[in-house]
Amino acid sequence: MSNESNLIAGLIIGAVAGAVAGILAAPASGEETRGKLANHAAEFKDDMGVRFNDISERISNLENESLQNFREKFYDVKGGIKEQYADVVSKVKDLEKDLKAKYKDLEKEAKKMEAEVKNA
Repeated sequence: MSNESNLIAGLIIGAVAGAVAGILAAPASGEETRGKLANHAAEFKDDMGVRFNDISERISNLENESLQNFREKFYDVKGGIKEQYADVVSKVKDLEKDLKAKYKDLEKEAKKMEAEVKNA
């Protein structure tokens, strides 16, 4: 359990114990005491509902924030990979052009040498 959860649980237990002790120690009739206990229980229930909703909303926000951070990082990596891919494709095309040019130069040189050999 996290420190925040322990703190919340301690506050809840302390509040309940204090309210019950205060009501039981007060000089009142049994009917009044039961009424006070019922009122405090209803207030406590409402308060816990509000706190539960608040904690649920916080957890949901953390989940959404974490998911958004993951998406941003994923798209950053994806964009980086696309850029690297485009760079590699460009380099391969440049190499292909260079190889074709060198091949044509070699063909010309071979034909020239072949012609020289025939003429000799």
